[in-house]
Amino acid sequence: MGSSRRPRINTFVCCFFTGYSFLIWFIRAVLTPDRVRFVRCHLLRRADPLSAGSSTAPLVGVEDTQALVQFVGDYLRVDGVFLLRLIAHNTNGVAVAEITLALWNDWCERRMNGRNTEADSSGILTVPRRLPSVE
Repeated sequence: MGSSRRPRINTFVCCFFTGYSFLIWFIRAVLTPDRVRFVRCHLLRRADPLSAGSSTAPLVGVEDTQALVQFVGDYLRVDGVFLLRLIAHNTNGVAVAEITLALWNDWCERRMNGRNTEADSSGILTVPRRLPSVE
């Protein structure tokens, strides 16, 4: 008699934690300050000379909040930060810091060269292709 209630309780607990997790991820995806804070944290982690495997070269423009908001809003967008969060959740902070730094450097280079830093009309960022090597 008691065993018939157990599946209902397990289902309720599972639904509760699934809903809670969805709510947390949704709030993180919607709030812009949280996305900017997440990216800034990983950029600064990579720039910290005391962190393992980091470069000692200072990051240009990380202190510029307007540039960081533009980077997060126009270049990474909501789905890019979401992917970085997924990577951070499943790997370590060094991997996310390296990926974030590479994206930041690409964005800064595009901005300095006057190239378009936003996605094209199809919503896909254009990446220069390498020519196939001929052997």
